[in-house]
Amino acid sequence: MINKPLTALIVDDEPLALEGLRLRLEKIPEIEVIAEASDGDQAIQLCQTLSPDVLFLDLRLPGLNGIEVVQALQSDILPMVVFVSAYGEYALDAFELNAIDYVMKPANLGRLQKTVERILQRVEPVDSGKEKFKLLRALGESSGIAISELEDWLESDLPLPSPFIQELVIKNNDNEKVFLPIKDIRWIDAAGDYMCVHTHDETHIVRITMKKLESQLDPKIFSRIHKSTLVNIHCIKSIKPLRNSESILELGDEVQLKVSRNFSSDIQKIVEAKQI
Repeated sequence: MINKPLTALIVDDEPLALEGLRLRLEKIPEIEVIAEASDGDQAIQLCQTLSPDVLFLDLRLPGLNGIEVVQALQSDILPMVVFVSAYGEYALDAFELNAIDYVMKPANLGRLQKTVERILQRVEPVDSGKEKFKLLRALGESSGIAISELEDWLESDLPLPSPFIQELVIKNNDNEKVFLPIKDIRWIDAAGDYMCVHTHDETHIVRITMKKLESQLDPKIFSRIHKSTLVNIHCIKSIKPLRNSESILELGDEVQLKVSRNFSSDIQKIVEAKQI
């Protein structure tokens, strides 16, 4: 729990809307309204002098609008921003500015309480939040997953999301779309402008380049063994060296794949490290 309420500045050019927002926020003990403003310039001045924790900001204001107010504030004094508006068309612009929330008018008490809960998740506890963000940023940089997606994942019971596809969309003989789980693919080889995707039971033909398909697959699962062949390393049963630094992979069910010498060393290391 935070030791004291978060301070808030509320901004709206309509006196009744301003009063209504203040009265509702006063019923939420985690928030303390310390000042009010009726235009953009006044909002900037109060942010500079009071440094509120949260800024509840209308979008349509005399002079500078809400978006321009946020853009004008320096990052070191920028509070957490909650846009409050009767218009939904600015929502995308608002969230591009990393707004905490976008509340449609009239903002009822229940909706504002949800907003405050979202704010508290950002600041409570502060030290833990900073460490969490650092970890998410590091995980995002290593995995290629957006931080916003990782934040949603932390709030769920789902497996860690992946930047790589989990299903391959193909068309069967009836021209129907079929979603083939990536884990069911044993190997893939090129046939001109098409890829032959092999499972235990059948082979699917997909029109896609090898380069594009490889970029969509997790390199920890699929490894190149030839300029025109990818193999699911979890399906490798054994490897047999040949002359000229080439080798043969055994996938079981009498499936053998030739590994060119350019890739033999990497595949051998995978097998020796027991990553299969």
